[in-house]
Amino acid sequence: MDLNQYQEKAMTTCMPSSENFSYMLLNLVGEVGEFASKVAKGIRKGHCSIGLEPNIVDAYDIANETTANELWQFFGMEESLEELKKEAGDILWQLSGLCSVMGWFLEDVAQMNLDKLAARKEAGTIDGNGDGIIRDK
Repeated sequence: MDLNQYQEKAMTTCMPSSENFSYMLLNLVGEVGEFASKVAKGIRKGHCSIGLEPNIVDAYDIANETTANELWQFFGMEESLEELKKEAGDILWQLSGLCSVMGWFLEDVAQMNLDKLAARKEAGTIDGNGDGIIRDK
């Protein structure tokens, strides 16, 4: 399934009272907050940390889902990883809704972002100094 297909299917579950900018934006922020809150609770309980020790990072390729599972298991949160994945799905649904009410397709937004990032990387400004492409001297 591509992003536009997901967006179309996701919006078939949208209630008419939710098909507006205010709801989609505010609930997107809420869903991101729920994701962050689950991570924060894991940190508070000592089950995970944001800054991994260098030897742990060296031992795992954190871009790989299997090793991401292993990292969370290492911190004793194996059941929480599935909950985070569900929250990520809720975030995707809300982003789809926000794009829909704006009249945008997710694939167009994703491609625009990749194009911007590629231009910033080429210009040497990928380090997050604004959305500009021209490197500050």
